[in-house]
Amino acid sequence: MAGADDCGVLEDASVMVPEKYRLAAIGRHLLAAFERRRPAIARFDAEAIASLSAESEAALTQMEAQLHEMEMNDPPYWAKVRHAMENVVIPRYVALAREENVRAADDYGLWRGGDIVARATFAGVGLFLGGLAVAIPWIPVTEKWVPWLLFVGGPFVPDAYFWWYQRRYRKKLDRLIAELQQAGESIETYRPLSEVQRTLAGEGAPSQEQNGSQHPEGRVPQGRL
Repeated sequence: MAGADDCGVLEDASVMVPEKYRLAAIGRHLLAAFERRRPAIARFDAEAIASLSAESEAALTQMEAQLHEMEMNDPPYWAKVRHAMENVVIPRYVALAREENVRAADDYGLWRGGDIVARATFAGVGLFLGGLAVAIPWIPVTEKWVPWLLFVGGPFVPDAYFWWYQRRYRKKLDRLIAELQQAGESIETYRPLSEVQRTLAGEGAPSQEQNGSQHPEGRVPQGRL
């Protein structure tokens, strides 16, 4: 019957932590909060990084308190989450955000930053190239509206250019969240049964005083793990 009990505990462990409190969901929430602040951060120096860490800790403390109200006290799980945030999520986010801010400040290298002169130039170039394509016999473009289509679309070239770079940045953040998803599944899958049982019972990690009361002088007898 012990094996059946263990299987039941493992089944409970797979659904023990609600989805919104799992590692990927927490990371997604914090990255969204960081992104709202990123445009206002001039430099990702030590003070800015400490501010992100403080915001992360405040959010994790609030989430842990919410789970505690649901009678799911799980200090070992939150210790792993905090370690992941401080040693993986925040350092990698800072590296990505710092690079993105530098690129954005330089308008991603676009000529004249895509200002009105640049947009007018793109429109003129589009009209010229479209007309050239229609006029040259060996280019299979005969539609007379092609030059005008390029003329109208030319001013929107900077918008498409910026969108492509911003989309590439968002995909990097999405990859980070996907890695957190995999790490979170590993945390849930390979948790010790003792942790799972304490969490389901609404208990925290055993304190040093409790360990000391079970074993004199707070020591585990030799020969036992």
